[in-house]
Amino acid sequence: MIWLAGLVLCGCKKESPFKPIQAPEKPVVEAVGGEYVLMSYNVGVFNKHFETLGHYSFPEVASVISSVKADVCGLNETDWGRARSENQHQAELLASSLGSNWGYRFVHAIDGNYGNSMVWKKDLEKVWEYPRVEIPKTDGSEVRSMFAVEFRDFVYCVTHLDHKSVADRRNGLAKITSWVEVQLGQLSKPVFLCGDFNDIPSGESLSSLSSNWKMLSPNQFTFPASSPKKCIDYILVYGNEAGKRVKYLGGGVVTGAVNPTVQQASDHCPVWVRVKIE
Repeated sequence: MIWLAGLVLCGCKKESPFKPIQAPEKPVVEAVGGEYVLMSYNVGVFNKHFETLGHYSFPEVASVISSVKADVCGLNETDWGRARSENQHQAELLASSLGSNWGYRFVHAIDGNYGNSMVWKKDLEKVWEYPRVEIPKTDGSEVRSMFAVEFRDFVYCVTHLDHKSVADRRNGLAKITSWVEVQLGQLSKPVFLCGDFNDIPSGESLSSLSSNWKMLSPNQFTFPASSPKKCIDYILVYGNEAGKRVKYLGGGVVTGAVNPTVQQASDHCPVWVRVKIE
């Protein structure tokens, strides 16, 4: 208080020692277009078949991702520094299993050691990593999250919605849509959203997406991998002007019938789409 009084009396202007940190400005990288294979995969912490395999399923998951020549893959249920998975950085380990040309990112959900991840070919030319978007818990099971990575030609978003609460799923998708509209809606490049939504195509939470998003992935069963009976994993594109330049070229679900390794990799089958960005 004495220092403040002295400052006022002498008319001096002192610079605050607590300078705000200047965040780096996001670079502007113009899209050029191209064809890409996008994938979404709930990998179940890579330990759903540990007893059978005798190891975490990094090589199996990497093999499945490589089998469809995916350029980017959103991952649900991954750990980073958690005791139950031997303090592994699982996104990094998967990227290493895929090869030296793969990047990775982990973003937490319920706590700092569990959440969603992404791996991608470095040829995609990463531009920016957006901050975590928290999806609060109401009557659901836990806090969830979403994050996005911008590449030269598109933005890829990953989320994992609540398995218990319709309201939490619906509210989560509403928050994601609002965030995308504000943060990414004016970009000249398309925005994709992928993940385990824990709801079937005709479910109440997904029906709320029809006015803002276009479903790209096929309505094929993705869970459980041993004998798929439900479609709960998806890839969508945001319906702004940039999204309208996306042409669907094909896609599918990698089941055990297609690739037996899937049944050893996780309890989910991955979904993928091939798109052309014009």
